[in-house]
Formats: sequence, structure tokens, C-alpha cells
Amino acid sequence: MKTDRQPPRFKSLAEVIEHCGREQPDLEIYRFVEDGDRVVASLTSGQLLRRVQGIARQLVEAKLVGERALLLYPPGLEFLVGFAACVYAGVVAVPVYPPDPGRLEKALPLLLGIIRNASPRAILGDSMTLELARMLTSEIEGADDKVWLATDTVPEASDAERVSLPTEETLAFLQYTSGSTGAPKGVALSHGNLLHNLSVIQERFEHTRQSQGVIWLPSYHDMGLIGGILQPLYAGFPVVLMSPFDFLKKPLHWLRAITRFKATTSGGPAFSFDLCTRSVPDSELDTLDLSSWSVAFVGSDMVRWEGLNAFAKKFARSGFRLEAFYPCYGLAESTLFVSGGTKSAPPVVRSLPASDGREQQFMVGCGKAGADSEILIVDADTRASVAEGQVGEIWTRGPSVARGYWENPEQTEESFGAQLAGDGSQRYLRTGDLGLIQDGELFITGRIKEVIKIRGKNHFPRDLEVTAEDSDPQTIRRGCSAAFVTNDDADLIVVIEVRKPDGGEATLPVERAAAICETVRAAITTKHGLSAAGVVLVPPGTVPKTSSGKVRRVACKDMYLSGELPVLGAWRRGG
Repeated sequence: MKTDRQPPRFKSLAEVIEHCGREQPDLEIYRFVEDGDRVVASLTSGQLLRRVQGIARQLVEAKLVGERALLLYPPGLEFLVGFAACVYAGVVAVPVYPPDPGRLEKALPLLLGIIRNASPRAILGDSMTLELARMLTSEIEGADDKVWLATDTVPEASDAERVSLPTEETLAFLQYTSGSTGAPKGVALSHGNLLHNLSVIQERFEHTRQSQGVIWLPSYHDMGLIGGILQPLYAGFPVVLMSPFDFLKKPLHWLRAITRFKATTSGGPAFSFDLCTRSVPDSELDTLDLSSWSVAFVGSDMVRWEGLNAFAKKFARSGFRLEAFYPCYGLAESTLFVSGGTKSAPPVVRSLPASDGREQQFMVGCGKAGADSEILIVDADTRASVAEGQVGEIWTRGPSVARGYWENPEQTEESFGAQLAGDGSQRYLRTGDLGLIQDGELFITGRIKEVIKIRGKNHFPRDLEVTAEDSDPQTIRRGCSAAFVTNDDADLIVVIEVRKPDGGEATLPVERAAAICETVRAAITTKHGLSAAGVVLVPPGTVPKTSSGKVRRVACKDMYLSGELPVLGAWRRGG
């Protein structure tokens, strides 16, 4: 697909920033909104370039070129200015979310772990956030020796001011992984990695200068940063940004923004569409116009046909078309995008054997590999390719695959240096994800580390969790459960969030809790032939998740074993 904008061969993101700033200086490329329709800040491409040049010059004068800079910003446009200034100046950006004062006990250890691994020479942020961060300097080693820069105090540069621009090989930033199955690791992404991935996204989404984005995803996460902030800059179209908290507080705000700004591109993890289906009242459907929405990308976790179909049916009244859905697959280790389908084509849905072999289930395809890239399905133990339709580990290679993990050579070799048995001609990225290819279409089935093996058979946690959630949808929160085994005896435990009664406390009478547990146990036995060793009911917001909405099953298991879960009710075998 040819677009109306065929950009020159950029050598870095810095050239992208300059190109957009000089070619479209008056384009209001970034707007930040609250409540879905109230614009509270905006930036033209020209303003962005001048602000970036001013900050970049200070970074160069502080001798930070090639060094790491931690980015501590709340949701808003100042983050993207700080990030763009770093990549423009050749400083390695390290985006993280600033610690929430109300959740320091959980957030601070993660932040400090990233700081220890990245060893940043500088800390950038807005004035208010840096003031908060300085209160924590006693926890940051060498804090007084670091450069602290409040970017909102730096004036714009004159048009004549510029710095020496980085190249394709220059390290652009460290994208710390979501930590869904372990401790976060810093993925080292070059300017070349980003440029290739951005070109693939533009081609697959068919973006032009007439496109319009609306993005609520966290800016420090790969989907929000690369897909939501950098892609519009690369393709030269405007985007409306909003806080993820604004979306989570009231999902209707997202759909209102799409309606008001006539968005063509927007999306998020599968749970975001489920949340809209459940929470948006039918009385609001006639106030929405989603007819402009032509790319509703959905990824980050397994995509369920039932969820897509339910959303499409409900919001058809608002002009949404099933063909707008764009299921895709990606991960930070391959910059972002790995595979996706054809725009305007309906999702590819296949009836495939369930993981336990007991019945058929519908699975949604995630398309084919991007340009100049390859996807293989491999037996993780033998490292041999498997036959079409068989489940194995997803391997990929191509220009978007990152250099490796920052300061972690052993894990880098294990994950980024994979070779097929008997063939050392190519090196692949082992994704740790399981899937299969049928008729050229990639289907995702789960993650290797989370596969549950009971009596010699593999079961995917999400299959079990969906069965539990479907057993009592009025009480159990969808996408907020975790299934895992606890010991060598493979005792299956299912942790489930239950809804808080309207206007009431998140409590459950004993009889009601017992009924829910029995319903869940019976459903799992009937559908999967398994006997759960325990069902645990917890309040909303208890099951740990990554910033992209993935359930952290390993972390949930640790909380269960350590007794940290706030239990509302539970059934355990033998008691």
C-alpha cells in the first residue's frame, strides 16, 4: 500500500523530528485532553522542534551524549518533549513512570531496580515530579552527582541552533519490559530498530497525513510510546493523547475522544475493549460516533473472539465496524510490532483444538510478519521447526529485533542468539511466547513460563481463567484472574477478583463466597477435566498486572504463597 507520504531514508529519529518540524511546522501534532474532549495542552511540530533543540543543547553541554537519562514524567506532553530531546541529542532515554506517593511500597523497589541496572547520569522530568524525586534521593546511589533537569523550565531554541545528530546505529533508549513473567529487563533499542518498526506500522496501518490518532496508553510503555507518540510523528499526522487514569476511571472518555476528534486509529490491550463493553451504558451509545475508526488495534495479551464480537455488536449502534479490528502481536524485544493483518479485513478466526484437547475453541489470528522479517514456530526443547498447525515457541528475526538486554550478556545470548538445531546460519529472538501458524496466520496461545502441566498435559492459564470468569460473569471481573500451580504435585489454584457491589463494601457473605467457588470449580472440571485445589476470591485491583494490562501470574502466585492476598473468600481442597 502506497501512502501519500514517502519519507526520505532517515538515519535517526532526530531527522524525523527535524523533518516534521520543518515540513509541517504549523501542524498541531500533539494534543492532551481530559474527560475525553477538553484540550488542556498542545504542541505544533515546529514548537516541538524548537523545544527539543533547546533541551538538547543543555544535554550536550552537560556532556551527556551517549549516557543514560532517566525520564520521570506524569502523563502529559512534557514527557514526549523530554524523550524527543534525548534521542535528538544522542542521549539514551530511560522512560519510567514516576513513583506514586500512595503506592511507594510497591512502586519504589521497581524504580530503584531500574536505576541500578541503567545507571543513569541524568534525571529529567517536570519541576513538580523532580521535586518529589529529590525527596527519595537518599534511596538513589550517587544522586548528588547526577544531572537533574526540569525540562519545563528550558526555553525554546532559535531556529539556527542545532546539535550533531545521531545515526541508525546509535542507541536510542532502554525499553524496560513489562515484567509479566519476571523482573523487568532493559531492552536496548537503536534508532535503526525504531525507524524500521515505525515504517512497518505505517505500511500495515496504512497511515497517511489524513490519519488521526487517539491514544490513552501509558507513554512509558512500548505500545503507547512507539505506536501512540512516535508513529504519528513519523507518518506526519496528529494524535490526541489522554491519561491512562482518565480511561480507567471512565472508559467512556476514550470513546468520546474518538467521537469528537474523528479518530481513524486507536486501540489497546484486549481488556480495554472488554471494559468498554461492560461499563459504557446503552444510554450513551447514541451519543457516540465511531464510524471514523478504521484501525482498532488490539494486542498486548491474548485476543479472544468473544470479546471482539461482544464489543462490535454493542457499538455497531454507534457506527463501529467489526472490520476495524486489527489484532496484532508484538513485544519490546522486537521494538513493538511483530505481526499483523490487512487493514479493513475482518479478524481471522479459526476453530482450533483447545489446549486440553477436550473441545474446540475460537482463536483470533495476529496476521503475518512485517517487512524484511521472519516468524518461526519452534520446539523449545529440540530447537527444531514444528509442522504447520502445531504449537511451539515463537521465534522471530529482522531489523526491528533489538540489540539485547542492557548489561545482561547471558540473558541476551539466551534470548537473542537462538539458532535452529543443525543450522547456525541465522540468529533468532526467542520470544518466550507460544503459538502456531495456520494458513500463514499467527495465533498466540500463551507463554512458556506460565504453561500449567498436570498429569502430563499442558494447559494454558488464560483458558482456565476464561472458564472461571464465564461461570459467573455478573460477579467475576473479566481479565482479572490468575491460574497457576503451586508445587510439584501441580495443585491448581485460581485467584479471582469479584465485583464490588454498587455503593457497598467489597465483602462477601460466606454462603455467597462458597457458591461462587463451587461454580468455578464445577466449570473447570466440566470444561477441562481438572480438579482445582483452591479457588481464592479477592477484591478489585488485587491481581497484579503490568502497565500494559497483562496479568502477572508469577507475582500473583508469590503473593498467594506468602499470604499477601487480601482474601474475601476461599475454598481449598480438604477444607
